[in-house]
Amino acid sequence: MSLKVIILGIFDKIKGQTSDKTTEVSQVSPEFKSIIIDTNNVLKEIKNVATANRLNSSDLAFKLLKIITYYSDEKSENHEMTQEEMSLLLDDSFLLNPNLKITQTYRVEIYKIGQEETPMAHLPEITLSGNKNLTKIIATVAQSHDVTYSSDLEQRMIDDIQIKKIKTGILVGIRDHNMYQEVKKLVAMIHVNGFLDKNHSFIVCAGVDEIAPINDNLVFHYKKKMNAKSSDGKVDYSKRGFILAVEKDECILEYIKPQAGTPGRNCRGVFIAVPEPRVSHTEVITTTEHITKKESETSIKYIANRGGYVNIDKGTYDIQEHMEINEISFKSTGSIDASLDSNIKINIKETDILKDAIGAGMSVETAEVHVQGNVGSGARVKAKVVEIGGQTHQSSYIEADKIKVTVHHGEANGQDVEIERLEGGKVIADTVYVKHMTGGEIIAKVIKIDNLMSNAKITASEKIEIAEFKGSNNKLIIDPSVTKEFNEMIASINKKIEVLEEELKAFPRQLTSKKEFIDKNKPMAEMVKEKIMELKRNNVEPPITLFAKVKDFQEKVMDYNAFLQIFKDKKEELREYKEELNGVQNKVFLAKIINHSTWKEFNEVRFKLIYPPRDMTYNPKENEIIREISLKDMGTGEYRIIRASEYSRS
Repeated sequence: MSLKVIILGIFDKIKGQTSDKTTEVSQVSPEFKSIIIDTNNVLKEIKNVATANRLNSSDLAFKLLKIITYYSDEKSENHEMTQEEMSLLLDDSFLLNPNLKITQTYRVEIYKIGQEETPMAHLPEITLSGNKNLTKIIATVAQSHDVTYSSDLEQRMIDDIQIKKIKTGILVGIRDHNMYQEVKKLVAMIHVNGFLDKNHSFIVCAGVDEIAPINDNLVFHYKKKMNAKSSDGKVDYSKRGFILAVEKDECILEYIKPQAGTPGRNCRGVFIAVPEPRVSHTEVITTTEHITKKESETSIKYIANRGGYVNIDKGTYDIQEHMEINEISFKSTGSIDASLDSNIKINIKETDILKDAIGAGMSVETAEVHVQGNVGSGARVKAKVVEIGGQTHQSSYIEADKIKVTVHHGEANGQDVEIERLEGGKVIADTVYVKHMTGGEIIAKVIKIDNLMSNAKITASEKIEIAEFKGSNNKLIIDPSVTKEFNEMIASINKKIEVLEEELKAFPRQLTSKKEFIDKNKPMAEMVKEKIMELKRNNVEPPITLFAKVKDFQEKVMDYNAFLQIFKDKKEELREYKEELNGVQNKVFLAKIINHSTWKEFNEVRFKLIYPPRDMTYNPKENEIIREISLKDMGTGEYRIIRASEYSRS
């Protein structure tokens, strides 16, 4: 027996042991051609064939000839699926049976690369990728200018994808309808354009995605405001959430109920199990009547039915409105940032004159703030109502609708402000009442001062009233534009006046030019019109050019008249704006300064006119008795300061 026959016998024996099933083997010749094998592991068979034929695995390739799909479950074992039964694999419920197992056997022809019967046209490069669990397999067809269209290009691209699936262990012929549609589109594109201008990706196999379970959780929504980033992306660590404010109808707590997930199955046929949801929050949540419980299938929400702050007392959640604390400082509470609509009222009890009830650099924002002691340097308080029993630092800032301060050195901005002693501080408001003022500045509509000492600047738009004038170097100013709304109104009107005056500058020159043209061409136009009438009287049709000349002149006249009307309209509009400005200015003639005591020397009274800008001043004399000072328009462009020794009825 020859050595060749012995080797062939050994190969047959090895192949019989390693193959799942061999149905047909071509006679091995000295020059290896191909071999057809049934197997469930194509790569392993290629390796065996390569070894038996003294070749490298990379020298061999294969063609897919047939696919047989089997399934096993509680009722069947390795059941070969018919074509009709393959539709079961499109049913998610069938695939999600944990006892289901899917396998495939492939009939392939293994051949030596380069020995194909006919050379193949160039295919675009196709790569496969998948998501983490391989429930979706994506094919990417690379951009190519070398691809060649042929009638069998679509099938060869499908074959190429299927071979790549087999090599990576992906089931073939299952849930892959999209692949055929996308390949058909690409081949049509290649047929029309002759190339692929960009990469194209599409799904070639889709299993069933698993849905992870949802573990139970207790979400403290009201705590999310702690250390929230500002618009510049920075965290203000002075705001540590000492008071966690909530608004009415806001969800403060939410219990997320555990929810079971659903398993999946990937494109290799592997069942993907999911764990049971974890339950770790079993404590009972108790609340007061200020919190409403709303339950759904997925969660239980706890809703605030009034504004306030969240308070927990012995495990019971409540929404409270009043809070008493000793101080607000970086060390104890940090800044407090609650909504103005939160209804939270804070009472700060520190009264030691050597300490700050609101510490340096702290900010407080809430509905009401009642401070029994002092407000420190750089502190900022914003509320609807603010009461300060001590004094404010000169660098502090208070903003509220209603403000009441014992001793004020800083800045206060509000609507109604009442101050016991104003010492160098600043107040901007609608109405201001000060019992004792030494230095500082007030800007308001109506101002009343019981005792005015020295070095104060007081500006009002309607009235300044002083009970006792005791000092000097004070400036009392009536300025109707001092309030924000009037400032905005005046600025708007002045802007409109400025724009109109600038526009009107060009009108006279353009009107003159248009008028000169009309006056110069009017005799010629009249002569042409007369010529047309004469020709018509003689039953002669006038030339079109004559009509054109008349029409052109008439259009120039119409253009001039329209331009002149625009000029008049803009002048009228300017007049109305100036009247409107005068209407605002007339408020200065209704304003007054009232002094219930005698005047002192070295004080100044000033009335500011808006348009044109002008100041009218008066310096009262020592012990002069003037009850009211006002400004009068004499009607001739002259204005006079009126000093009355008696009170007016208004």
